[in-house]
Amino acid sequence: MKVKISVAACTVLALLSVQANAAETVKLEGVEVNSVGDNISESGISEGILNKGVASGPLAGKKVLDMPYQVNTMSIEAMNHQGVAGFEDAVKYFPSAQIQARGGVEVGRPQTRGFQGSVVGNVLWDGFYSVSTTAIPMYMFEGLQIQNGLAGSLYGGQDPAGIFNYTRKRPIPFSNTFWADYTSRSNFGVGWDTSDRFQYVGYRGVFYKSGGAKQAKNSDYGRNLASLGLDFYLTENFTIETNFSYYKHKMLGIPGGFSVPGRNGVLNFAIPDATKNTKAGLEQEWAGSDLKTTTASVKFKYAPTERWYFEGGYQWQKAIRDMYGTSKTFTNQNGDFSVAASGGNGAASRFDVQSWFAKATTEFETFGIEHNFGVQANGYIWTIYGAKTAGGRANLGNSNLYNPKTFSNPHVAKGSGAYKSSQGTMKNLTIADDIKLNDYFSVILSAARSNFENKNKQTGVKTYDESGTSYAASFIYRPVENVSLYFTYADSLQAGSSYTYERTNPRYGETVVLKPFRSKQYEIGAKARIEDIDLSTALFEIKRPIAYLGDNNEYSIQGEQVNRGLEFTAGGKITNDLSVMGGVALIQPKLKKAKQAYAQGKIVVGEPKVQSNLLFDYVVPNTDKLALSANLHYTGKRYADQRNVNAVPAYFTTDLGIRYVTKEWLGKQTTLRFNVNNVFDKRYWVGMFPSNIDGTSNGTGASLFLGQSRTFMLSAEVKF
Repeated sequence: MKVKISVAACTVLALLSVQANAAETVKLEGVEVNSVGDNISESGISEGILNKGVASGPLAGKKVLDMPYQVNTMSIEAMNHQGVAGFEDAVKYFPSAQIQARGGVEVGRPQTRGFQGSVVGNVLWDGFYSVSTTAIPMYMFEGLQIQNGLAGSLYGGQDPAGIFNYTRKRPIPFSNTFWADYTSRSNFGVGWDTSDRFQYVGYRGVFYKSGGAKQAKNSDYGRNLASLGLDFYLTENFTIETNFSYYKHKMLGIPGGFSVPGRNGVLNFAIPDATKNTKAGLEQEWAGSDLKTTTASVKFKYAPTERWYFEGGYQWQKAIRDMYGTSKTFTNQNGDFSVAASGGNGAASRFDVQSWFAKATTEFETFGIEHNFGVQANGYIWTIYGAKTAGGRANLGNSNLYNPKTFSNPHVAKGSGAYKSSQGTMKNLTIADDIKLNDYFSVILSAARSNFENKNKQTGVKTYDESGTSYAASFIYRPVENVSLYFTYADSLQAGSSYTYERTNPRYGETVVLKPFRSKQYEIGAKARIEDIDLSTALFEIKRPIAYLGDNNEYSIQGEQVNRGLEFTAGGKITNDLSVMGGVALIQPKLKKAKQAYAQGKIVVGEPKVQSNLLFDYVVPNTDKLALSANLHYTGKRYADQRNVNAVPAYFTTDLGIRYVTKEWLGKQTTLRFNVNNVFDKRYWVGMFPSNIDGTSNGTGASLFLGQSRTFMLSAEVKF
């Protein structure tokens, strides 16, 4: 596999270099990451992926073409065309990204290159750390940008899962957009995006409300969003940005996870075939989740000269995750499962996150060598709330995946009595220097010093206080205009994981906290803009320690996860009428140095070797009004146990869409969209994760989540 990937990578790099020589006079053109205003495209995706600016960090504003990392962006235009409402809808368009669906795709952990992210540390809203494991509405953002792989040297210590950067909508000249949407089974929503800018102040408000059933019979799916951004333009060079938002996301009766028991690295039986997620009883109509996220932030931007730029601010976020879905455990491979109701953790599922950053960037020369230098101080305080009274539990009976039963609500008691349980803090200082040696060669050096601290809020005792350095070095070569070849080495720190022993363990109640882990990454890549299409590819290796409960009932580092892979992405216009966005990721995620011999060299649980997504957008010639889209998604086979005995099969889905845009009906512009996702009604398991933290232990199995069945989406949008 390693040799095959290397040969493929060399072939792609050579092709990029050869093709670019023929296009060396083409100038960079494209859409920035913060696309604003009246620019919903009538002519396709227009996704120039390399000319966009990096969204945050000490190298923010730098073109993706010049970054020695793989960075991809999905704009609000593309999201609107595809009916993207939440992060769980958007992630499939990024070939190297996934969701590890702990608790469901809406609250799962984001990941790139086969490594899952943490609750706090891998997701940024305008540069502020934010909770990743809650529902995120895309309506309030201008775009989503994902940087694959290690990023600790630029943003501070974190899991090697990449950076998921959301850019909030900012005020624009007077504009009002109203829209309504309908999603099968029978979910109806209305929204309003309003904005204006004056001499000293500007505002941007986004409001949305929806309700009704969604796919599953007797389900209840509701969303309420209120977002307001106020900007104050104190001088031409000094701006203050503020943001306030509240989002409520409620789901009842929509299928959650199904557990498969296992022991000694293998499941007890084969995984049942997936079914449609539309049947009543796959989740009880009174069971589900109620997610509420409140966010407030303030930020300043100051550019006193052309060479100096300053930015910084503070954000507070509260995420309440009231989850009271039923637990469903398979008892055999025929799809029979037991059902139990739970009062959930109640107040224990509340996270408060305070986040801050301050940075300065400048440009200067030393002996004819150009420097783009940045320094940033940033961090977060993450407070976890516990419940004084645990939720109740009731066994309801048995059901079947293909003929599910409905049960009466037992009205078990919910967890109550919120108290501050623990508090995690990360403080970081980063420096980065982009050194341009000449027109052909440059070097980027970055380093971050991070301190991790964890405190028991009840006793006041520090359970954790560790510091370390993350660093990276990159060499970039630009043989011709619009082409870059690079090599990057990165060494990144992340907070050590923790585990509390369960009742079946002699050490019941004891919490083990491990020291920080260190991840390493080697990457070689190439980027090129050829006519109106951008191409990007990278060959990489990432390795990091992996911890879980071993066969000896001890929680500790059990081996090393080593992921080797090849990524290829493309974005832009193939012809004047046909656009493309997407690519393919080939990954070989293996467990090395395993303490359990049966796990040595095996594929890591839940990670596919192949994942691909290609979105095509075609404008019917001579109309500039009618457009068609097709999205093709493939996820390869994923193993569900450490011995690699049981697996869920690969799946392929097709989404089709049609839209009509005209300026001759209402207001400035009217857009009608109709999309069908999973046209052929494929039945598949979309998410899977080991039942413990990072790997299947001797007493656990895996949890599985059903993919969405065929879904119809209709929307109408009017701009004034």
